[in-house]
Amino acid sequence: MDMDIFQIAAIGLCGVVISSMVKGYKPEFATYIVMATVMVIFIMIIYKLTAVFAFLSAIYNQISYGKTFFPIILKVLAVAYIADFTAQICRDSGESAIAGKVELAGKVMIFYLAVPVMMSVMELINKMLPS
Repeated sequence: MDMDIFQIAAIGLCGVVISSMVKGYKPEFATYIVMATVMVIFIMIIYKLTAVFAFLSAIYNQISYGKTFFPIILKVLAVAYIADFTAQICRDSGESAIAGKVELAGKVMIFYLAVPVMMSVMELINKMLPS
């Protein structure tokens, strides 16, 4: 079993405890502690993502059909994770209005990235329908 989740959980709990203790004295520093904790966790996750991208690269090299859609799927996943991660940070900092706009921007970007896939599906349907 991979023990990294225990390290991430420990870092998260330490960040919460330290932030809660500091919040009583200097509330503005509590936000910085939360941001630092989140960034440390994010950096730990990035190292795991390299293995995921190596795996996806191997899959991409093995497929013969749909290679044009594979990068689009990866971009959609990246936008979804980044938008969600950023919105959570904004929400944790008390900026729910900004969090909502980040989520909206993520949804718009996903729709924008999906347009070529939708066009391909529509072209395929048109080819299959009798003229």
